[in-house]
Formats: sequence, structure tokens, C-alpha cells
Amino acid sequence: MTDSFTLKEISDYLDGKILSGNPDSVITGVSAIQDAGPADICYYGNTKYAGYLGTTNAKAVIVASSVETSADCVLLVEDAYDGFRKVLHLFKPDHSSGFSKLHSSAVIHPDSHTGRNIRIGPHAVIDTDCVVGDNCSIGSGSVLGPDVVMGNDCLIYPNVTLLAGTVIGNNVIIHSGTVVGSDGFGFVFDAEGQHKKIPQNGNVIIGNNVEIGANCTIDRAVTGSTKIGDHTKLDNLIQVAHNVCIGKGCFIAAQSGIAGSTVVGNGVVFGGQVGVSGHLVINDGAVIAAKSGVTKDVDSGVTVSGNPARPHMETLRLGAAVSRLPKIIELVKEFNTGKTGETGD
Repeated sequence: MTDSFTLKEISDYLDGKILSGNPDSVITGVSAIQDAGPADICYYGNTKYAGYLGTTNAKAVIVASSVETSADCVLLVEDAYDGFRKVLHLFKPDHSSGFSKLHSSAVIHPDSHTGRNIRIGPHAVIDTDCVVGDNCSIGSGSVLGPDVVMGNDCLIYPNVTLLAGTVIGNNVIIHSGTVVGSDGFGFVFDAEGQHKKIPQNGNVIIGNNVEIGANCTIDRAVTGSTKIGDHTKLDNLIQVAHNVCIGKGCFIAAQSGIAGSTVVGNGVVFGGQVGVSGHLVINDGAVIAAKSGVTKDVDSGVTVSGNPARPHMETLRLGAAVSRLPKIIELVKEFNTGKTGETGD
């Protein structure tokens, strides 16, 4: 938005309170507490970083309670990390493409419709019967297959592929390398043991305010739709198989994979590298810990972990028991040795 703000301007923006320092101090950047320079603002909210409070070179530090610090200024807010997030927005650089409106090398089928104030980058392709809403940006090299429908205010980064029939809501962000609407992994053996392809005749429907990371793959349904609900966020390198339905407000970390026809409820959280079997139901509010292998339905609000995934406390108890096995084995050996010797006497 601008190159600099005064501390008072930032305080007003955050609805904060200046505990110490000059309100007219000029802030030109935002940084982590350990890396901050003399014109930067940072935040402190994690006790792991307490040692940096006395050594930081920052001009100002955002906090949720009063602290002693080497920073010149201290800014008190209700939630330090949320304040940091807002300041990041304030200083967010403009990475938008330098190509405005419709680039001459982009190809738009005459039977498609594009809305107002759109930007389409070099070598992008919009196939037949597509509908693109207002205020959308489609990056260079991206492809919209036939019958794709996109809502308003969407941001499609370069080299994204949206295949035939994909439907996208409003205010959706899709990062580079992602493919939406590829065929699901559907095959059946014939009498000769050959893999016969099952036609994938459905589509993918993505709700409003969804963000999908880089290099994700979301398969179209066999029939009906693969669905991703409003406000759900997918990290990078995620596989969503055919006919999966993901609810609203879910949060799925990198390298997770969800097999076909599984239903994920609302507000579900996946850690990284989670694997989910097909035809399961993961109910609302469940939490799946990183590297878990989910092979059974998960009840609402339950946290599971491990492979196979179990309720988290059960996994911890099993882990503790396994860690004691070497000692138990030694005790058994000692007992058997003593018993053998006693019998020999």
C-alpha cells in the first residue's frame, strides 16, 4: 500500500495502544523478531522467542502484554499474532502481473463469456462455453477447459488447469501447478485381468472463499461432483480423489491424500502427510494429526493420530508402552535366566 507508516498510524489501524516509544517513529517494514532491522516492526507471542526480546533491533514490537525489550517502541494489541497478520497485509508487496487486461497471446473461444475488469495473462486459454465472472485474474499459461464456470474476484495463478465442467465460486485463489477436474483413478478388472477404465463423467465444484495451494490435484467425480466447501484451505501437494466431498472451513496441510468417495465434514483439520482411505466419513470438527493413516470413520470433534489412526490419547499410550518394550524384554530374559539356573541346581 505504501512504503512507510508512523507507529501511530499502525496503532490506529490495529486499534492498539502505544506503551512506549515515539508515536511519530517511522516504520518501513515488517519482520520476524530475530531478523528485524532498525526501521522494522515485529511481534512477540511465543515464549520460545523470549530470548530475542532483549536483543532485537526492531523499531517496534507488537505484544499482547507488557514486556521488557530492546526495541524502541512497544505496541499493545489484543492478539499479537493477529496484529502481525494485519501489519503484513499493510506492507504486502504488489506481486500482480504487469500484463493488464487481455494479453494478445491469450486465446478465448468466441462462445465463452468473460466479465468486467478481468486480466488474462500471456498464452492463457479459455475454451468453449466458459463463463468467467467480474474482477478475475487468470495467470499466464493457465487453461480453462470447456464449460468451466468461475465466479467473481477469483485469482488463478500461472499454469493452473481447470478441466471441463469445473465450477468455481467467488473469491477463490488457486496457486500454480494445480489441476482441477482430472480423471479419477477408476479402473476395473475384466475377465482377462486387464484394467478397464471407468468413465469419469462428473465434475468438480469449489465453493466461495476457497484457497488451493500449488501442485494440488482434484479429481472429477465418476458421476455427480467432487466438492470443496466454502472457506476451506488446501496447502500444497494435496490429492483429492473422485467423489470426495469436503465441507466448509476445513484446513488441510501439505502432502495429504483423500481417497475416493470419502466425506469430510465442516471445520476438519488435517496435519501434513495424512492419508485417508476411501468411502469413509470424517465428521465435523475432527482433527487428524500429521502422518496419520485413517482407515475408519472419525467421530465429530475427535483428535486421531498414528497409523492406523486411533484416538490421540490411545496412540500416546501405545507409544509409551512400545518405548518400554526393550526394558521389559531384558527383564524377561533375566527372569528366564534365573529360573533356568535355579532349576539346574
